[in-house]
Amino acid sequence: MTDIRQPIPLPPGFVLEDEPQQPSQQTTPQLPGGFVLDAPPALESEGIRQGRSAAQGFADLATWGLADEAAAAVGTLGGMLPGGHGKGYSELLDEIRHTSEDDAKAYPKSHLAGQVLGAVGNASGMARGGLSLAANATQAGKGWFTRLLSGGADGGLQAAGYGFGSGEGVQDRMARAAYNFPLGAALGSGGELLATGIGAGSKALFRGSDDIAKGVNPAANVQTANEFGIPLSRAQATRSIPQSNIENQLRSQGSMSGFDAAQREALGESVNQVQRGLAGPNVPISSASSAYEAIPGRLRSVRDMTKAASKDAYKVIDDNDVLVSGEAVRSLPDFIRNRLTSDQILIDPMYHQGAARAMAYIDDYIGRLPKPSGDVKNIDAQLRWVESLRAGLRKNFPPIGQDAPALKAISGSVDQWMDDIFDNGLVSASDDVLDQLKTARSKWSDYMSIADPKLKQGRTFNPQYEAQRAVKAISEKDMSPEEIGQYLWGSSVASPKNMSFMTAQHLRKVLGPDSPEWSAVRQSFWLRATRAGDEALNPSQIAKNLDGLLNGQGKSVASTLFSDGERELMGKYLATMRMLSPAREGLNTSNTANRMLPQLQRYGTAIMGTLAGGGGLYGGLGPLEAMGVGALATGALKGAGALSRQAKTYTATRVPVPKMASGQGGVLLRAPGMPLLDDKRQGFLPAR
Repeated sequence: MTDIRQPIPLPPGFVLEDEPQQPSQQTTPQLPGGFVLDAPPALESEGIRQGRSAAQGFADLATWGLADEAAAAVGTLGGMLPGGHGKGYSELLDEIRHTSEDDAKAYPKSHLAGQVLGAVGNASGMARGGLSLAANATQAGKGWFTRLLSGGADGGLQAAGYGFGSGEGVQDRMARAAYNFPLGAALGSGGELLATGIGAGSKALFRGSDDIAKGVNPAANVQTANEFGIPLSRAQATRSIPQSNIENQLRSQGSMSGFDAAQREALGESVNQVQRGLAGPNVPISSASSAYEAIPGRLRSVRDMTKAASKDAYKVIDDNDVLVSGEAVRSLPDFIRNRLTSDQILIDPMYHQGAARAMAYIDDYIGRLPKPSGDVKNIDAQLRWVESLRAGLRKNFPPIGQDAPALKAISGSVDQWMDDIFDNGLVSASDDVLDQLKTARSKWSDYMSIADPKLKQGRTFNPQYEAQRAVKAISEKDMSPEEIGQYLWGSSVASPKNMSFMTAQHLRKVLGPDSPEWSAVRQSFWLRATRAGDEALNPSQIAKNLDGLLNGQGKSVASTLFSDGERELMGKYLATMRMLSPAREGLNTSNTANRMLPQLQRYGTAIMGTLAGGGGLYGGLGPLEAMGVGALATGALKGAGALSRQAKTYTATRVPVPKMASGQGGVLLRAPGMPLLDDKRQGFLPAR
């Protein structure tokens, strides 16, 4: 009888598996009353450990390897508080490091990502805080070699700081810092070199030039131009020669046509804007010449009104109490003869009978004045009686014929004598009457300056004679508005006539500073400087005209025509016009190269497409496939060219102020390599 407990033989090559062992049944020990077992600690989820690993990596690189030590120090202080854990610094540091190492091994990608972010944040913060040599050099516009050395120094210092912070003890820290420095310097120099190359390529292909002429503030230029609503291109704002050449090429390809048209329209509107400011409450004139259409009539009207006002004010002489010193009256004949002698005017009774009779008339008239005698020390004459002498002289002895010069001199001497007696206080009357007489004399003087200006006023030369003569001429002669403007100021607004300053002052006085006619004169100067007909002049010509008017030969005229604020505004406009004018070095008058460039680019694109197709055919493609490759290459090159032109045009027209380089490019390219210096990953130094 066979024993069933015997194992059954198995075929060759087969074995029995071990029977699973049944876990031993463990009984829960009985605890004394009032005691319970603590629940086993809950296992941490993978998400928490993964996030902690990334955070530990970030803190490690962001704090130059000092994050674990800082955390242990804070934890030790917290454990010393009442109810704290009571663990020491070394115990906590070991726990933190073991936890960090375990998480890093379990989730290396998360840990590495955190380290990269920490390294980038550390370096970026240094750059933003002004502590990065490379960023400072970039922001200062230093050359590529300086930036390269500075980037190496930044990378070396960052790596050395991480090595120092991750070591133990002074000797180990110094060793790790010395080991890390050259590796970090290589990363820093490489990152800066790569950033410089990428930046240069991006500028060449898509941005244009970031060059700024010496002493130029693009932001201030754009702000000044914006006051007049005029947009600036980058070349105009920066005065950059390279950028000017780029924009010339874009113009030859038609890419800047929309911007140029908008700028021309804004220029024309800016001329009108300034003109409206000069006009104030008055109506803006339509053209420079139209300013002089109403001026002749206005001058005649002012002349007549001034004469009438003088006569009305002079009626006060009918007052018998207005007296003139008798001695002054008796000195009148001698005063006239002395004036004739000083002016070298001789009166020969044989040839100047009219002048001789006029002097005899004066002698006889003045001889009627009683002479003081006895107790009477002085006898004054009524001013009305003296005025009768002057009126009779002009009525009975008009300046005609060969006696005209002498008779004019006699009449002028009487007028001068009248001025002198008022100036010297030889006329006695009440204060109100004297004020009226002075007003009458002033208005009469104004009238004579318009109606009959004199080269000399008494014994002094009349400095405004030419101006008064010119104003009289335009009020009496039949002249067109264009002729009046040229007669007064000349043909050039930048270099007006020599007497334009005096003419402007006299015309301002006669017309009145607030009159519409004077406002029109002011506007005419602005329009002559900025417009030719209905069209605005080119910016270069406007700048030349305004410079001559404000700073050259027209400076004195401008000071009479315009206020300080208006001249300051025109100075800003002049600066804007200079911005719109290309720098001389960047002015391509022939434009031959720019016209040839599009054609050369088309030739180059066709050649590259042909070479691509030929390469495909040589590589074994069929004729149709090779043609397709050539067509794709040609299309890609055309698209790249169009994209480059569009990007450069956008930069030139929409970003006139180059953005200051922050130096963050080298930071972003060098910092991700810092985690490679971790000794746990490299293994070149012993683990701590």
